Amino acid sequence: MPSKLSATSVRMLALAGLAGLAALLSNALLPASRRLPWSGFRPSNPVAPPGKAAPPDPPTPAVAPAQPLNTTRPTQPVAFPTPRPSVEALLPPAVPASPIREISGPEAWKAFQAGQPFLDARRSEDFAVGHVAGAWCAPVWEADLEDRLLSFKASRRPGPEDPIVIYCSGGDCRDSHLLAARLLNEGYFHLLIYRDGFPDWLAAGHPVAKGQP
Repeated sequence: MPSKLSATSVRMLALAGLAGLAALLSNALLPASRRLPWSGFRPSNPVAPPGKAAPPDPPTPAVAPAQPLNTTRPTQPVAFPTPRPSVEALLPPAVPASPIREISGPEAWKAFQAGQPFLDARRSEDFAVGHVAGAWCAPVWEADLEDRLLSFKASRRPGPEDPIVIYCSGGDCRDSHLLAARLLNEGYFHLLIYRDGFPDWLAAGHPVAKGQP
């Protein structure tokens, strides 16, 4: 009889162990919300007590994937904008409004007092009879005009914008204008034509010289 009780006890213990193991397996297979807690086991998401809803998990912010850095060097050089020229650079070079201008007797006298050079465009025989004191003989109708102008330039060294007074016999005489046009072509831009010429100078009693240049 004692041996039968021992076999029964063993059988009951085995059945109890199998039942417990089955319960554990069944509990483990249940969803987390229906899984029964037991000593040594905590569900990953505990069930909130009745009447109180579990607060929802905060949303995970979406993180944009990091863009890879462009480490490749450009195959062509970077073109920088060309600086725009200034307004002054776009303007044409300044040119005197009146490179040749007629002046009166009083203006010619002031130019003489200021030491400005005088060119006599009349013929050399007229220059010898009388001319503005200190004037240079530059007859436009004589063959040695080029040599006389070279001598004048070498002596006085006038600059392109230095004033030069030119005269002839006044009235209908155009020799002073012809000489002014020649000097303008040679790069002189401040040419003053004494409109009334040597007769007006002589009548005004200004300094006069005689003889060949």
